[in-house]
Amino acid sequence: MSTKLPSISDDIRQPSKKITFDLKPREDLPDEAVTARAKEIGETWGSSTQIAPKEVPLPPAAPLVSVRFDSPDYLDKQLSIKAAELGVTKTYLILLALGKDGYRLEEVDLVKDRRRWKKR
Repeated sequence: MSTKLPSISDDIRQPSKKITFDLKPREDLPDEAVTARAKEIGETWGSSTQIAPKEVPLPPAAPLVSVRFDSPDYLDKQLSIKAAELGVTKTYLILLALGKDGYRLEEVDLVKDRRRWKKR
């Protein structure tokens, strides 16, 4: 008994032709036109159209060098108390005093508490 089966190739769909998108390049729009259109759309739909300005990154801090020195115990106690009152470290107080005394100290390097400083 030989039964002829239908051809399987009849059930296979042929791939569709690829669509070609020959789009012309869009002409440049001035920023003022984009801002005006965004404001118009925002007023129509009641939404905010202001773009937050990019945050200006802080300049990188200088590399740190560990300095160890001995100080009288009464000075250490005063520094500890003052640091606790202000919520800063003793290192911050020492750097602040050196900066006030005329030593060059960049603002980015004067960190109140380096233990909470996010490393980048």
